[in-house]
Amino acid sequence: MRILGVMKVYFLWKRTPYGSIRVSCDGLSGFIDRVLSEKSRCRSLSLAEGENASVTLVLFSDASTAESSRVEERLASIVAPLGFRVQVVWADRGAPETEWCETLSSAYQSPWTWMLVVSMITLGILSGLKGLFWTIFWGTAAWFVSKVVISFLIRKKMGFFLPAERR
Repeated sequence: MRILGVMKVYFLWKRTPYGSIRVSCDGLSGFIDRVLSEKSRCRSLSLAEGENASVTLVLFSDASTAESSRVEERLASIVAPLGFRVQVVWADRGAPETEWCETLSSAYQSPWTWMLVVSMITLGILSGLKGLFWTIFWGTAAWFVSKVVISFLIRKKMGFFLPAERR
């Protein structure tokens, strides 16, 4: 049995006479995400080593340009005591069609997508268009019924936790 571990990425920050100081990529990006507002997220980062170490952050945000400059100032003031200069690169999430392209790209890379596509083609070949139609019809009907039932159960369960006067 083979156990796959999670690979952590560490950046070399500084060499001292006592050894090297390394910074975890996950730790630093998690710290940055906690500092950012809900509208902004850290997409990636890189670190330049040395006495004048700088961290380059690739951020994306749904916020306005004015708020983005406040985010940059806040990050610089928080990260400066750690000994880093901050450089921020804003990645534009762009128009809705850009988000659609990213979703489509991730769908192409998913084995689940290819499993469904090949299964549907095989079903169409083996049982014909009529069998394919009824399979999709009843599958879709089951999806909608399960959505309604689950939604009902969640609302009913949450009703038990509400105070009596709010029910």
